Amino acid sequence: MPPLRGPSSGVWSRLRPADVDPLEVYGLPSKGETRLSDFKTQERYYGKIVERYLKFCTDAKGRDGLHQRFTSLELTDDTAKPVPAWRAAAGSGPSSAPRENTSSAGGTVAVLPTPESTAALAEASHDLTMVLAALRKLREAIVATSRADDFATQVYLFCIRLAILAKHHQSYHPAILHLLRSIHRRRLLTSAELHEVVVYRVLDAACRRGDLAEAYHLRCLYKLRNTTVEKVLRALAQDDWVALQRLIGVGSGSGMGMGSSRGSCADGHQIKLLEYATHHMRVHTLKSFGRAYLRLEDVGFLEASTGLGWTELQKQYKVGWELEEKAVVIRKIQPRSAAPVATGTGKSK
Repeated sequence: MPPLRGPSSGVWSRLRPADVDPLEVYGLPSKGETRLSDFKTQERYYGKIVERYLKFCTDAKGRDGLHQRFTSLELTDDTAKPVPAWRAAAGSGPSSAPRENTSSAGGTVAVLPTPESTAALAEASHDLTMVLAALRKLREAIVATSRADDFATQVYLFCIRLAILAKHHQSYHPAILHLLRSIHRRRLLTSAELHEVVVYRVLDAACRRGDLAEAYHLRCLYKLRNTTVEKVLRALAQDDWVALQRLIGVGSGSGMGMGSSRGSCADGHQIKLLEYATHHMRVHTLKSFGRAYLRLEDVGFLEASTGLGWTELQKQYKVGWELEEKAVVIRKIQPRSAAPVATGTGKSK
């Protein structure tokens, strides 16, 4: 008997199978998705997420490329940042424009994007966005099923670390809260895991949200002892831009490390959180220069102190000072005009 032909035959169907991304197969459980309620399905979906992330890291071809890809996805906007509570008394600083690649000495690094590099960065940003979106679906499924085991802990730690590197606080902040408030109460984290997550929560409160009171409260609540956290809180409380800049500069040698840090240097994840505080600390430094100096003989001193070049300071922070060769004129002293002599005639007695 010849095989059936027509719509009833799957072999001879004219419709091509839809090319669906494995990470887009499932929807959000909060929108009615129920297929992720099965534990085995959650584990298989997590395997696909990790596979896509490893491909993302492999295509970066080195640490510098990986750092550039994460930087391209940073969804933070300094113009939309609220002024921290500990900074509100000093007044809000000028808004900043989108970041540019600058060297540590303050000079601009000229990077001419090519069509190939632009397309590669766009594709990498799309892949990382897909991974973050898939992790949100998986986290919602874990919450919906009230799962609190080793797998749930692993998923949340992976999500927190990845979202911090991408500076996507919409992902890591709720994940930290659920991990500490819900999962940790039913399945205790190890001492290293708890230490790492608490450090992230304290630094997020101090640097991103600018709430030093909450940061100190959390440090006492969890009995946290971490040298980096102590130095960061002290630097923010004292407006010590040099100390904060030293922490970020010394810790940058750690790269994109995935482990927790108990030493005196910040690791890659902690540096990403510290970067939230650099904007307002730099504004405070510029205001201090404006109050203390009339003229700086070397613009390099200003660039080294703020970590930005003169062009970036004018563009991002709207610095209205003038540059005369290498000298920076902050304020000009207006010559005083001679007081008019009174010419009135006096009355004789």
